[in-house]
Amino acid sequence: MEYFIITRFTRDISQIDLIGLILGHLVFAIAMTKLLDWKWLANLMSKEDKKKMLSYTWKDLLVDGAIVSVVMGTIFLIIIIFL
Repeated sequence: MEYFIITRFTRDISQIDLIGLILGHLVFAIAMTKLLDWKWLANLMSKEDKKKMLSYTWKDLLVDGAIVSVVMGTIFLIIIIFL
């Protein structure tokens, strides 16, 4: 049933609408990042946790790279479905 909703939605939306939707979300995210006060983030971690964060290894880098690849692949898949 959800498949038919998605296919009907793809017929109703154009490429311009999709690009506008994505760019609108990016502009909103950047604006909210600039408007909100992020000073409270500095107090979230203790000094020991901050030292632990500095010991970043290649294994951590590979895991983060894999996560970014999966997220980017999912985003591109969603874009391809709607285009």
